Amino acid sequence: MSFSRALVDFSESFLRGRLRPYLDILAMGSGVRVFGLIAQFVVLIMLSRFLPKDSFGDLMTAFGFYRLAGVALGVGGSLVLLFHVSRRPGDIEAEVRLQRFSSLMGLIPSALIAVAALCLSEPVAGALGKPSLAVWLQDLAPFLVFNTLLVISTGALEGRSRISESIFLGEAAPNAVRIVLLPLVSVLNLPEAYVAHVLTLSVLAPWLWSSRRMWNRSVRGWQAWSGWDYRYCGKFVVSTLFANQLGAADIVIASILFSSETVADYAVAARLAALFTFFQIALLKRFAPRAGQLLHVDDHAALRREVDLCRRLTAACVALTIAGVLLLAPLLLPLLGNYLGARGLLTWLAIPSFVQAFYATSDRLLIIAGQANVALLLTASSFAVLTTTPFATAHWLGPLAIAAAMIFSVLAFSPIVAVRTRQLLGIRTIEPLDGALMAAGCIVLAGSAMAGSYVSTVLACGVLGGIAAYYVVTLASYSRRAAMTSAHDSNLLPDKVSR
Repeated sequence: MSFSRALVDFSESFLRGRLRPYLDILAMGSGVRVFGLIAQFVVLIMLSRFLPKDSFGDLMTAFGFYRLAGVALGVGGSLVLLFHVSRRPGDIEAEVRLQRFSSLMGLIPSALIAVAALCLSEPVAGALGKPSLAVWLQDLAPFLVFNTLLVISTGALEGRSRISESIFLGEAAPNAVRIVLLPLVSVLNLPEAYVAHVLTLSVLAPWLWSSRRMWNRSVRGWQAWSGWDYRYCGKFVVSTLFANQLGAADIVIASILFSSETVADYAVAARLAALFTFFQIALLKRFAPRAGQLLHVDDHAALRREVDLCRRLTAACVALTIAGVLLLAPLLLPLLGNYLGARGLLTWLAIPSFVQAFYATSDRLLIIAGQANVALLLTASSFAVLTTTPFATAHWLGPLAIAAAMIFSVLAFSPIVAVRTRQLLGIRTIEPLDGALMAAGCIVLAGSAMAGSYVSTVLACGVLGGIAAYYVVTLASYSRRAAMTSAHDSNLLPDKVSR
């Protein structure tokens, strides 16, 4: 098929509305995320300039621990809200009552963990030989509570398909608060503890705004969770503890194995690597409520088309984002200070993000279908690899041991997601050509990381750009073929996806 014909097909598909929701969220959500991206990088520059390198490393260790705990405790309540609200987006009273109870279920455990961290901060810091870590663990404890509540409140917004607002409050607003207040800490020469207070305020303020609907006096009481809700939430609390590896669990592991200066280098690489999923997160946030609605009405043909569109867009966007970040890294890292050692780590960390992009839509589909056991098993297995193998390989690989563990786990366990999606929902998400393109991307990224030159980076990014172009060009024609065959394939699906 010629490129011009593919472009016409793509335009027609857009006008018929097949791609419009995703392109809309890329346009609107990406604007918000671009601001968040710039703000996040500015904040990273500020922190790296304000603090000595060892203190910055200890701050990122404490922040990584509390961020991991907050997301894990909040995501269960967030997904319970997303599951129910996406199926009844117009029932405001039920949403408010359910959000109140979900917030309570996040508040209690997060407060208990914050108190425990306060009490154990000095023994933990002493055991690691990092005295300043105790101060950051103490000062950042309130951050855990309000970050948990903020994560929960975004679930209600996503259930109503208010994705841009969810992204703004969950990602852009916290960084905007930090940009405004962190310079004041430096200008006024305030103690380092005020950096922790700014980080706490940066999640407190967005949570107060996002939860304003919850305080509506015309709606009384709360809606307690069912037994299924507790099980669903519990599985994803554990699953998220295992799944949040980049910029969270990995930094904790690095702090145990390496010096504070090395942790600082790794933390910078991990924060930049988090940008690889810049567009993926927005696409999946748009996909989840739509998939929930289609599962609720048993429209499996439309669901299959939705999965195909989201998966191909996700793979293309992640490939382009990785290429962009890697090309800009040599220009961005010097702005942070003496962190050029993070460049090689960043390239290695691109591999697991690239592979995961091919499976992210299937993973999200299983979650919104209520199939929590799959995510729990896979993330637990991946987490076990991350928390064990670096201790055996760090002597030879150094900080690369953590990236190697992530690469191994994503290659070994992610294909199970595609298999289970096929078995449970009858949707095939990976073709042989997808596997070949995935392998090509991994090979060129590994080659670029080993070569270490900018020329090798440019070549690798060119291959990633070609992979992205393939998915964009074939997207419209594949969507048309999927629509033609959906009626036949729907006979292979189960009658109903159970909760």
